[in-house]
Amino acid sequence: MNAPQRPVPLTDLRRRAPIARRCIQDTLTRLLGEVELRYEFYREWNGCWRVRVDVAERGQLDFTLLDTPGGGLLALPRPLPERWRAAGVVASDGTVWTVDETGELALVSG
Repeated sequence: MNAPQRPVPLTDLRRRAPIARRCIQDTLTRLLGEVELRYEFYREWNGCWRVRVDVAERGQLDFTLLDTPGGGLLALPRPLPERWRAAGVVASDGTVWTVDETGELALVSG
């Protein structure tokens, strides 16, 4: 039996930055309320794209950008705050992902 497909690191940001910004804005608005954000995109040593987000008057969060199996974009906060783990993070394709007890990405719904 095949293992379920999981999101993979996003390595090509062309045309995807606006989607990443929208996913992050939607996630933070849903979990924190209206927020003002500033974004800094950067690549990790392995080629994966990450985003450092300054949340006005609240601090910084880092997000790893991932491609979902259905072709959506998932902006996953790293580390994932514990109270967000149960709610999951919504990807641009409507799927909802979390990190399980073993540290693996797990599909919540979709």
